[in-house]
Amino acid sequence: MKRKSNFLLLLVLFIATSFLAGIADTNALTNNPIEVVSTLNNDSDAFEHIIGAVGHTALAISEEDNLIFTQAPEGLAFIQRDDLSNQTYYSDEIGLSDVSINKIAIDKELKLLYIGYLTGVDVLNYSEMPLQAHPIISSILVNMVITDFIKVDPVTHYVWITTQSDGVFVYDPISGIFVDTSGYNLPSPSVGIVTVEVNSTINKVYLGTEQGVFVLDTLTNTSSWLTTNEGLPYNYTKVIKSCPEADKIFMSTFNIATERCGGLSVLFLSNDTIKNYNWTDNTPDINPRVIFDITLDPIRELGYIASPYSPSAEYGLLIFNTTDMTGIAKSDVGGSPSFGLPRISGSPDDFEGVLGSIELDEETRDVFVGSVRRIQKIYFLPPITATTESSPLRGLQQEAATDVNYDPIDDKFYVSTLLGLDRVDPYTHEIEYLISGAGASGGDTSGELLVNARLFYHNREVYDIAAGTWSSMNIILPEITEYNYIKDILSSENETILYYATGTEHLGLDANGSLLIFNRDTNFLHIEDFGFNKSELHVNRVLEDPNRDVLYVATNENLILFNLTTLTEIKRFGGDLWDIRSLEWINERLWFGVEQYPNIRIFDPVTEFFSNFGLSSQILYPSINDIYYIEERKEILILANSGLYVYNYTSGKMKYETENEGLSTLFVMRMYYFTNTGDAWIGTKDGGINIYDLDFDDRVPDIQLNIENFVQL
Repeated sequence: MKRKSNFLLLLVLFIATSFLAGIADTNALTNNPIEVVSTLNNDSDAFEHIIGAVGHTALAISEEDNLIFTQAPEGLAFIQRDDLSNQTYYSDEIGLSDVSINKIAIDKELKLLYIGYLTGVDVLNYSEMPLQAHPIISSILVNMVITDFIKVDPVTHYVWITTQSDGVFVYDPISGIFVDTSGYNLPSPSVGIVTVEVNSTINKVYLGTEQGVFVLDTLTNTSSWLTTNEGLPYNYTKVIKSCPEADKIFMSTFNIATERCGGLSVLFLSNDTIKNYNWTDNTPDINPRVIFDITLDPIRELGYIASPYSPSAEYGLLIFNTTDMTGIAKSDVGGSPSFGLPRISGSPDDFEGVLGSIELDEETRDVFVGSVRRIQKIYFLPPITATTESSPLRGLQQEAATDVNYDPIDDKFYVSTLLGLDRVDPYTHEIEYLISGAGASGGDTSGELLVNARLFYHNREVYDIAAGTWSSMNIILPEITEYNYIKDILSSENETILYYATGTEHLGLDANGSLLIFNRDTNFLHIEDFGFNKSELHVNRVLEDPNRDVLYVATNENLILFNLTTLTEIKRFGGDLWDIRSLEWINERLWFGVEQYPNIRIFDPVTEFFSNFGLSSQILYPSINDIYYIEERKEILILANSGLYVYNYTSGKMKYETENEGLSTLFVMRMYYFTNTGDAWIGTKDGGINIYDLDFDDRVPDIQLNIENFVQL
């Protein structure tokens, strides 16, 4: 991240300054309750961030301290386990090596959190203030797959850490050094170790690898393998949980080529045999559920399985008996009603498709489930009921938040995400969820605000700002059902006409691309495909000429000039390699971004002459997703798949901003310049909203004088 630091020498003067799945359909006007949340602010560099829901894949519980730990939108969250709405966020101000957390493990006795990232592991003593994380492993590829790659032995307090590149590390937190493992008969890193389970009560370490389960007896230093030869469905093992109280080790294996799960495999310790369970009645078209995590309650003799969404398998929560392995119940959402176990529903929320961890509260016997949207506390009451409490959703509804619009009437931003429409207070970053479960197809999002009409068009939906309700455009405009992928929406200056730019990218589903021109007042619809095959046409962006009745249309082959009076094509330019993604009107010229070099071109509508942007060679990757001109600053912001470029029209210089300067991602898509604060609100493909301080590099830092050190002349 970029930091500001300047030094001023005036006698003795020291100064320093340094500073955050599913798509539903609706067929009628729907009252949608607004949920309000707030997010973490981080003003430490040129970019602040408003991140999407993190999908709680990392959970840890400290019953004695009444705390749950999980990853936050930008760091680490402390949550009161008896009040899930009471949440505190920490980011890099506590020394986290990274703000993207993959795994958390806890030593409850020593009050230590182990925080795992893609390339390292930190340790944090959560009982000591101020909180300060310290790296114990860094610059090593730790884990490419989100698994239990950190495990604390509650007896020895040793921490076992698997890495993708360097094998197994064992850390002793009491001495603060790594244990010499040369005496252990550990497998080579080449086997691809992905998960670990440690249980000193039976003197065993289980390592899940790409080649099976490696079993180490720490008492005798002997080892063995569990593979398909011993009864595992597949060798690649991502989940291992031990329960010696039930005389069992629970495992889950995967076929990497087909991404099919082998169900639940159980090693019976008494006779060293393996049996497999999937509770699907061997239905041909249903695969065994994908097992993301398991937690075990030996006192109630219950096991809980968390499964992510899968189109070809059941998902959600499954509960089984750890004694005889019979299935007891499965969640209402994601459980097929045609076979198998009774379905369980909770109150007030149905169980969602679970994408995160599941942990047992050893005092209350509740289980905490981290889903993509929230954390749920569940107490199961056999046979098919549960008491459920849910945490609020923090952050945007989804990381894919590519389009932002500002409403000067309510002084709020509207953010179109993959899973719905959010409204954000630009000063407090409070978020309201206006449309939930209805978003874009194909991974892109688009929206258009009609300020005077008090309407917001979000992909295939329309939100009535005054009424607080929304409806599907499929009902208002049935023809739109043919065009699944809305790439952009634009309105005329008088807010009467809507332009839908559509394409064929729809995740493999059938879709067509065309320009849809819709008059809201008369319900007149004109569909223009410009003579192309609709199944191959991408209308990427449109822009009205401010001086004449002409619409500029950017497609995957041409720049097309279209007469808005006669609804006929005037002329087209380009062809073949001209894949135009962005349009902007600057100083009576049309600027547009194309895929091949030179990436940015300039069109004079009077002379019909094309010129090239002279600094195109400085743009590292061709996709130009947006060009935005800030006239008062004489600056052009170019949003690409390689980051943000800021070109000063007066000086002729261009600045390049990447993740090193604080961007949450290189895939920046569309933006809006907020004159109230002088910030650019930038939507991204996979990193939420970035709020960019354009004056960050030029602002003089605050000066703090140490008066005692002045020497009077």
